[in-house]
Amino acid sequence: MKMTKFMAVSIALAAIWLLFGYSISNSGYRVLTEWSSIGSAYSTVGVVWLLAGPAMFGAGMWLLGSLGRHRVPLWLGGAAGIVAGASLIVGVLTYVVPCSGPG
Repeated sequence: MKMTKFMAVSIALAAIWLLFGYSISNSGYRVLTEWSSIGSAYSTVGVVWLLAGPAMFGAGMWLLGSLGRHRVPLWLGGAAGIVAGASLIVGVLTYVVPCSGPG
């Protein structure tokens, strides 16, 4: 089977989504372990990360398994990445997500 350029890019994208999906879901889990001591806005960001991270990870697994033959995991992983990134940007701009340590 000849590997096309699209398949190579899909495999690289799947690897990136596996890495970032794991790290985003891990961050969401760490935020939600402090559920009782954080505000509702920050816990909402944690829930978004906890949902978007596994969606990215699953899309990466699906894309890796299909070798880029399906477009649904591309849409799913892209949408999950946009949602996770947008929630991080909105959280930082509204001072919900802490960006520095105790100061």
